[in-house]
Amino acid sequence: MYLYDLPKDHVSSIKIAEAFRKKCEGVIEQKPQIRRDYFRPFYSAIVSIPDQALYKKACEEMRYFEIEGNKPDEKFQCRALPFDNALLGSNKDKLANNNVFYKASPGEILNYSDLETKFTEYGKIKSLKISLNPDHSQKGFAFVCFENQDSAIAATQKDGNVKQFEQKDSRGVMSKLVNNMYFKNIPADMKDDDVKQIFSPFGHIKSLVVLDKEGMGKYGFVCYEDPEGKDKQYGPDCVNKAITDLLNKDMGNNLKLYVRPALTKQQRSQEKLADTIRYKSSKKRVNLYVKNFPNNWTEEQLTQIFSAGGKREIENVRLEKGSTGNSYAFVCFKQPDACAAAKAEL
Repeated sequence: MYLYDLPKDHVSSIKIAEAFRKKCEGVIEQKPQIRRDYFRPFYSAIVSIPDQALYKKACEEMRYFEIEGNKPDEKFQCRALPFDNALLGSNKDKLANNNVFYKASPGEILNYSDLETKFTEYGKIKSLKISLNPDHSQKGFAFVCFENQDSAIAATQKDGNVKQFEQKDSRGVMSKLVNNMYFKNIPADMKDDDVKQIFSPFGHIKSLVVLDKEGMGKYGFVCYEDPEGKDKQYGPDCVNKAITDLLNKDMGNNLKLYVRPALTKQQRSQEKLADTIRYKSSKKRVNLYVKNFPNNWTEEQLTQIFSAGGKREIENVRLEKGSTGNSYAFVCFKQPDACAAAKAEL
């Protein structure tokens, strides 16, 4: 079974097992595999239930369940679905006509039990999702995927709050920032009009702002837009061409122009986190943990031994003392193959 909308700060394997025990009186024999995707608002999980009778019961009872929070009476709505190939990847496109969008009435609090009852009237439901913010508060709408298209059509015809779901590509909605570009490394003595001349060959500029912050130098943002306001792709195309032609342009004074699509604060945070994770992952292949060597050894001695007399490049050696006075160290190499060779030899 696949579990969704799991609150990052509150979910654990124990809480998942407890939810199964409460809802269907079943005991999970295998530990749930929680998928901690740091770039999504919620975690997901996979639960394996070899016993077919218990699995069938779990599919019925655990369709919608709650994870308890750390505060009294704090609960978070979650979902569980049996494996269904039709709901995975590009296969979901085949169900596009089976999906509807439901907008809650003013003041309406959505819950799965009521929505299940409401929409089952039109036909069998394959999946149902209440749209949530990262803090698990509701956005005020839900998505329902029926087993067949006729059910979806019936729901849209009989309920004014229900609309046929349109996929993102067919909505023609572009990201608000896709036609914006960030730039930096502008010479301190360059005037705003001269900066504009750099970017104007690539399209109609709607706005351009140049900022000067101590420690950062001159930087800014430029926004392209179709002067007639008709072509939504005009701005993004201008940004892409400008980035292709201007990246690393020589600005004098040892400055290279840096340009990239502008990001929201949340997108910047996600990018920094991704870079951090990639960096840490890369370091796993070049780091060795070392112990069981004489307590009087120095970092210089460790460097000599692990570099094989200078044959292997070492980035740094960190020597530590444990609570009992024992020594241990971390040796970071420049290249993964050097790290692997040292581990094999030593």
